[in-house]
Amino acid sequence: MQYKILIVDDHPLVRDGLAMLVSALPGGAEIFKAATAAQALEQAEFHTPLDVILLDCGLPDADGGGLIKALQTRGGGAPVIVVSANEFDGTPERMLNLGACAFVPKSKASATILNAVKDALARGSGPHQPAASMPPVDLSAAPQLTARQLDILLMFDQGMTNKDIALHLGLSEKTVKNHITALFQALGVVSRLQAVRQARNFKLLT
Repeated sequence: MQYKILIVDDHPLVRDGLAMLVSALPGGAEIFKAATAAQALEQAEFHTPLDVILLDCGLPDADGGGLIKALQTRGGGAPVIVVSANEFDGTPERMLNLGACAFVPKSKASATILNAVKDALARGSGPHQPAASMPPVDLSAAPQLTARQLDILLMFDQGMTNKDIALHLGLSEKTVKNHITALFQALGVVSRLQAVRQARNFKLLT
């Protein structure tokens, strides 16, 4: 079955270039395009569940961070890869903290972008299969998380940023990042979205 991929960018040449790139995926891809945040949300909801969303966080009609969460919700939990020309001023870290599974500068070679897509698909639930349809995991293998790690998982699920979590828990952002690193290692994941999915698989979150 073909992968379902949404490409969101306000430049037609970029959209077409990314579409050509992901069309080379093994098995092919059904590609949807959007030039604005409003169009992206409509497309995500109409074509849910999506397998991957490629997003330019610099759209003129939306804040990239807020759009990530909304697209994930409407797209059936699809991983969001931010592809942006702005790779400075802390943008990559901010996008990752807000839920993107990867950040790829537009200055990188096309192979880098394609590899990021393949990696997201490999870690996901497969074409047209929402996370809920994944095979059951061995619950006896569930990691033993600390109370603090469980608190952070709940805040991930609420879409809170590192700064929000630090303020809520009365911790420094550096300490929160250390807890997140340990949490990712315990769950065997590399992003917030994966952490929440894996926690639900292990019945650590309801």
